[in-house]
Amino acid sequence: MPARHYALRRFNPYRGVVQFVDLGDADARSLDGVTWHLRADDGHGWVRPVGVWVEGEGLRAGVGHRHPELLDALARRPALPFPLADGIELWLLDKETGLPLALLDACQPSRYRHGLAELDWIPFALTYNAFRSAALAERLGEGQRVPRHRDYLARMVKDRARPYAAAQWFRRLPDGGGEGLAGYRLEAGWVGRVLAADAFPELLVSEDWNNRLEKSVIRDYHAWLSPFLLCWPGLTEAMRARLEAAAWQRPQWLAQVWRLLPRVLDPAGLNAALVAARLQQAAGGPDNESLG
Repeated sequence: MPARHYALRRFNPYRGVVQFVDLGDADARSLDGVTWHLRADDGHGWVRPVGVWVEGEGLRAGVGHRHPELLDALARRPALPFPLADGIELWLLDKETGLPLALLDACQPSRYRHGLAELDWIPFALTYNAFRSAALAERLGEGQRVPRHRDYLARMVKDRARPYAAAQWFRRLPDGGGEGLAGYRLEAGWVGRVLAADAFPELLVSEDWNNRLEKSVIRDYHAWLSPFLLCWPGLTEAMRARLEAAAWQRPQWLAQVWRLLPRVLDPAGLNAALVAARLQQAAGGPDNESLG
């Protein structure tokens, strides 16, 4: 079959956008546009890793040479980034308004299956404790009794969905709105409802909070993940400019994903940040910090 080229976001926690070159029984996937992990059907119904292919080097490891059609598709792939294909989204709902609060998952329309899902929104993997919110640090200070900022953030969002969390799948529409599909603990009439584009947060979590501290913590969270959020193609110009300003301050993560940015408003800022990433690496600074 001809190769399909698409991208999918990784959620709960959000860990960026994966690029796919998909042949059906074999595929290659990449988080940075440079290193591609190859997988293929082993002939017994199991899909297994078969190699690693690196831009400019070719096949680096594995038995990918047994799948020449996949290597050929990689070499002939179109320009990155590929279009997002996960147009059906699962949103945790605000308990008071019933509107989307935090993005839990997303999938391709062909893969959508309504089933039991995890309703806890998770901002980071449990092994990742580096997140710091300037607003929280100013309010709470430091010390052993101060909650981890990651945990404070997760509790904020969870509390807004309590006491019994509800979530709904939405088919996102070309105008940015969404058609409500199945879900969990939904009110009568919510299946089939159509919400306007402004009912959906532009990023991972709604930034509409009554409390100034909570709103600042959410903005700090989005700023922390800004290099990975810039990989989303549908951002407004104002949001992209805001995220770029934050991402230039996180050069190590930016260096991992800059090839996957669909648009750059400030090329000079990007170049300066990439230079900073190289200098940090040369000086023995943090290299390829992982979200876990």
